[in-house]
Amino acid sequence: TWYFSPLPKELLASCGGIIDILYVCEFTLSFFTRKEELLRFQAKELPRERRHPPGNEIYRKGNLSMFEVDGLQERIYCQNLCYIAKMFLDHKTLFFDVDPF
Repeated sequence: TWYFSPLPKELLASCGGIIDILYVCEFTLSFFTRKEELLRFQAKELPRERRHPPGNEIYRKGNLSMFEVDGLQERIYCQNLCYIAKMFLDHKTLFFDVDPF
């Protein structure tokens, strides 16, 4: 089940208010309305050494890794994580102040 998640206004303005498919960068959790934008971002703007989530890797087993992310240092990443969580959890409070994360 999908629940209402208030996406950033800039994202909604770029597509006329309705998003059929939301593309998410797997490394930065940045949102894109077109696949071409995502591919261009990953090819040109995403540094080669940043091909993993931010923070410290605290667990790895096979192809599964867990990362510890500091909300004070990676504010946008944590805010985008809250947006994504809100899509799947009806009673999730949307936090914009992610410093204590």
